[in-house]
Amino acid sequence: MENNQTQEALLKVQGTIGRELNIDQAAINRDLLKDRHSQSMTIKVLSVIGGILATGAFLLFLELANFSSNHIPLFILSGIFFIAAIWINKKYDRVLFDTLSVCIYLLSFILFGMGYSKFDGYTDVPLFVYQALAILTIIISRSYILTFCAILISTGTFLAYFSYKEVPELNNALLVLVAILFIYFTFNEGKLMKRKAIQGKRYLAIRTGLVFSYLICLYYCSRPNYMPNAWIIDWATSGVLIAMTLWLINCLLNRFLCEELGKKIFISLVVLICLGFTAMSPAISGSLLLLLVSFKVNYKTGFALGIIAFIYFIGMFYYDLDISLLKKSIAMFVSGVFFLLLYLMIFKKSISHEKV
Repeated sequence: MENNQTQEALLKVQGTIGRELNIDQAAINRDLLKDRHSQSMTIKVLSVIGGILATGAFLLFLELANFSSNHIPLFILSGIFFIAAIWINKKYDRVLFDTLSVCIYLLSFILFGMGYSKFDGYTDVPLFVYQALAILTIIISRSYILTFCAILISTGTFLAYFSYKEVPELNNALLVLVAILFIYFTFNEGKLMKRKAIQGKRYLAIRTGLVFSYLICLYYCSRPNYMPNAWIIDWATSGVLIAMTLWLINCLLNRFLCEELGKKIFISLVVLICLGFTAMSPAISGSLLLLLVSFKVNYKTGFALGIIAFIYFIGMFYYDLDISLLKKSIAMFVSGVFFLLLYLMIFKKSISHEKV
């Protein structure tokens, strides 16, 4: 039925343009067959949950069988599972095999960590191994889920390494770097999708992985007592994120044909003042940046996550006991005035367009 409808649509297009189209019918049939075999999101989520439970059961079995007492078998299993995960994901493209590959892929990291924990003392060697395996996965894997997991593992490895070396200041640098990468990948979707190395699902996996990595970095940098007496770093990070937000707002104003210089300056000053009151919490300006970037390119997942993150980090900011109630009240009041003015401006603009 779908094939007949596709043929009719193609014939209609040919009649409209007045010439014959060169069509790869075999590729169309493969895509239609792939769509028929695609599973719903509920089945995929349940499959992943089942895979995680199976992974936990396997680890419990290793512990009960006292198999984890020797590090050599754990290292061997880790290598076998890593190779098997990559091979299965390249060989098969079904949700069942995706779940299996993700489970054994994560098991390879867990088993390596369990094996290395048998040695006396803790070093940063496992973190370097994790980072190398994650980068290798990003390079050779074309799978959505494995690429997504590898990006999260890479980000988590950086955060763990900075914590181990007791240099939390670098977490803020990582936050800014991930923000720049996300903006680059989001705004250059057309160019990047043309590259064979990252086209299709691979690009979507990288973008989604960067979104979640960005949120993880935001949460990590917004924790209470994250860096006591290091307010300069927070203010500097917020300054960079606010500058990106102002640039993005200017892009949005140009998109909505707002060419009045006075109005642009007014909006920029209001945003600068509002976000300036929350500069001690980079997560607020960071989540607003995610929201605006996603809104500009109509990225629904990022937009929804940006709204949730913005509300969450504002709540964290308000209940932070290290900040005086007066500062928080002023920040909340000014933010409310800003959003009210923004609503009135958008509403007034829409009415003027309707009259025209």
